Amino acid sequence: MLSDEPFLGLVNETNRILSNALDEGILDNMPPEEMLRALRNDVFVFSGLKTHAQLKEASELLITPDGKIKPYNQFKADVLSIHQEYNVRYLEPEYIFATSSAQMAAKWVDFEKDGDRYNLQYRTAGDNKVRDDHAALANITLPSEDAFWDSYLPPIAWRCRCTAVQVRKGKYPEDDSKKAIAKGEEATTKIDKNGNNSAAIFRYNPGKQKVIFPPHHPYRQVQKGVRNIVESLGGEGRGWETVETDKGSVRVNVLHGAGERESNLITAKYLANTYGYDIDLLPVSGNKKTADSFNKTLNLKQEYKTNIIASKGAIDNEIRDAAGQADHVVIRITSGISDNDLQRGIRGRVNQEKNIKSITVIHKGKDKTYLRDEIMNKDFTL
Repeated sequence: MLSDEPFLGLVNETNRILSNALDEGILDNMPPEEMLRALRNDVFVFSGLKTHAQLKEASELLITPDGKIKPYNQFKADVLSIHQEYNVRYLEPEYIFATSSAQMAAKWVDFEKDGDRYNLQYRTAGDNKVRDDHAALANITLPSEDAFWDSYLPPIAWRCRCTAVQVRKGKYPEDDSKKAIAKGEEATTKIDKNGNNSAAIFRYNPGKQKVIFPPHHPYRQVQKGVRNIVESLGGEGRGWETVETDKGSVRVNVLHGAGERESNLITAKYLANTYGYDIDLLPVSGNKKTADSFNKTLNLKQEYKTNIIASKGAIDNEIRDAAGQADHVVIRITSGISDNDLQRGIRGRVNQEKNIKSITVIHKGKDKTYLRDEIMNKDFTL
């Protein structure tokens, strides 16, 4: 069942929404590629396990307590109730949590870079909506390597608005670590009707552990075989979101780069709609040679760039960067660069990047592909 297309479709839709939350969280502080891939993969796995939990619960509603199959209308009503629970009531706090968690994971990279130059300070939103147990942690100040931050780096609950900031050493007195940890334990202790501490799952550090959602979330409490299948769906060969196009097709891998995702989608959809191309936007890889897209119709990999600065130097930098990732480059122009600067920028850099085989320029609603020999010809013009 887990490999069926309806299952994967629901996984991808959940992943799309929660990935948007991740993108929002890292908007002002892009983490390194390795961490970003880990965070994106965690969102996908969480989405898959959430979907599994939802469908498992729905399947258990098919039979009445006395062992009979429920009438269709009753079963449908029960399933819609589960849908409301998982995809409305739960999804909103999960979205908010993913945004905050991604933000703190990205910040943690800078915290570690700065080492012991700064302390970290726990901050609340500072208004009358702050929960009392979170307010008890306000202004706790400790070095970033203190054990307190291993378990109590925000967010520490659903809808938590707390954060941690760097402060100069000496500006604020350091707290006693053991007392701070005791306050953290109290803030993350909520005993449910079964005698379990439901808040203990929030005791982790998203930056250190490179995960968005709690590692011990109930969705993750599944058989190893189920988890392995879900994780395999998010690998480089699976975990695709299909984007609506007028012609052709565009798929986006769940591990495609967050920073370029929207821009690359615009380029891919333009090419698909104009020429009917079938295009995959590929997962980010640690390999610097990995291209943004694979044009299945043309059977070649392409690197997409978007020119937003109207200068020859910007074009030069974009092609130089693209040359390390693919032999075929697509540049979409959104700046007001002159034809002369665009032409000079392309020719000058292609002359130095010997692997470049073609440059496609999308400009003012039109496009043209220039082969290397054309670009290097002395009569080259756009």
